[in-house]
Amino acid sequence: MQFRETDLPGVGKRYTLELEDGGELTLIIHNTGRRELYIIEEDEEEPTCVISLTEDEAKELGFLLAGTTYQPVAPERMELIMKEMVMEWVKVGERSNLVNRTIAEAQIRKKTGASIVAIIREEDMLVNPDPNTTRIMPGDILVVAGTRQQIKNFLEYCGDCST
Repeated sequence: MQFRETDLPGVGKRYTLELEDGGELTLIIHNTGRRELYIIEEDEEEPTCVISLTEDEAKELGFLLAGTTYQPVAPERMELIMKEMVMEWVKVGERSNLVNRTIAEAQIRKKTGASIVAIIREEDMLVNPDPNTTRIMPGDILVVAGTRQQIKNFLEYCGDCST
């Protein structure tokens, strides 16, 4: 399984995941926040499925895909949560302040208010990583949850990291 990231100048970013069955799953994140998912079957040139999502719909799907625990919430409370909560995928650079430190050692939640809910490392996804034993490595993609301000604090604290 391979993962590729491509800048699309004036459009946004494209992320492509090569699937085990030989096909590809492509996600295009537009600068406007709109997301498009494309499924391309093995030996096909055109996508067999195209899904367009708003930013809020993509966040909801992201929570499900990341394996977060489902707990029913009253609709009015959920609306407030979704307006305030942001999930960001952050790639850790070689010179990041977080490299070779555990989440606990880096005191991420204490210093930024944000939480690391998953780490994508090569082909593996570590959901709810143990803050005391999981070390952050260069190239890791951290799934970070928090308010917009907490995410901003996290990016500043992280140093050599990119979204």
